[in-house]
Amino acid sequence: GTLYVENGEPYMVYCHEWVQTVDGEMSLVKLKPDLSATEGNAMRLFNASSAKWSTGRHSESVATSYVTDGCFLYTTKDGKLLMIWSSFYNGQYAVGVAESLTGRVRGPWRQHQEPIFSSHGGHAMIFKTFDGRLCLTLHQPNSPAGKERAKIFELEDLGNTLKIKE
Repeated sequence: GTLYVENGEPYMVYCHEWVQTVDGEMSLVKLKPDLSATEGNAMRLFNASSAKWSTGRHSESVATSYVTDGCFLYTTKDGKLLMIWSSFYNGQYAVGVAESLTGRVRGPWRQHQEPIFSSHGGHAMIFKTFDGRLCLTLHQPNSPAGKERAKIFELEDLGNTLKIKE
């Protein structure tokens, strides 16, 4: 999950994972002002399968499942609220972008058509360097276990979306 504060009110955006629901959910719950507990009921923001790029995870023992993972919220230079999150894209772990159509954390959320990163890495977060560059960090590769390493890519804020700089 990730903490997000909107108009002074704290929320946690989190994954209700595919192992529980088969079609993973991105969910939201309001927190008490002191962050000590939740306040009210959780709400579903979207399912993993709502993203065209989220093609699911296939295995011999389980039907196709759709993963939601690693959510992080970011407001662009033009004031658009975006969420980066991870799922599977053609067998590779990937990072996609969802956009709040209202600019509020409750959405509704529209999925961008293509992932911004599709080379078997995920759990992304965004940060600014001390000299002001916008960067994306994630772990790569997604498997085998123990081989994951932090990778950092410079990002470009296009106002309506994000793009990894070439």
